[in-house]
Amino acid sequence: MIALLFSTTVGLANEPKLSVVPNENVKSFVYELDTQSGSTTIKFIDAEQNVIFFEKVEKGAYAKKFDLSNLEDGLYFFKSEDELKTISYTISIVGSDVKVIDRKENSKPVFRVKEGMVYLNLLNLDKKNVNIQVYDSSNRLVFSEKREGEMTIEKAFDFTKAYSGDYTVVVRDSKETYYKEISVN
Repeated sequence: MIALLFSTTVGLANEPKLSVVPNENVKSFVYELDTQSGSTTIKFIDAEQNVIFFEKVEKGAYAKKFDLSNLEDGLYFFKSEDELKTISYTISIVGSDVKVIDRKENSKPVFRVKEGMVYLNLLNLDKKNVNIQVYDSSNRLVFSEKREGEMTIEKAFDFTKAYSGDYTVVVRDSKETYYKEISVN
């Protein structure tokens, strides 16, 4: 629990920034990131889900100015994703006017594997239902649990006495489905 709170605090301290450049003749925005948690993927996508820009950023400071002058009017999506969370921005372009009209943040589950145990932590800020399932390599359900109304989801799975093979832990929150593959020898 303390590790999750610490990692959340560290993540908030290095909050990425997306800002529109205030210049009437230039359609652009600047994205700044100071990542401490491994790699971050950055995507800029149009309304038809075509990827306009993709980059993988490793640890450290990152800043990039995106020139939007060749883009048509419409909605675009900017997505930043690391091990702990996904942040999505909706950007509107009308003429020379560029606006960030929406920002959504989704916390991802954190899995830790140690000595045959798998530990799951998920920050569930909206307190919606979370389903946790474990499947074996034959796609048979070996565990299922539904958590309701909890802000912090914590679960430990003991694989020390499990049969050899591959297992998949599936976590479904109100927004996404996450998978963690586990091999037991």
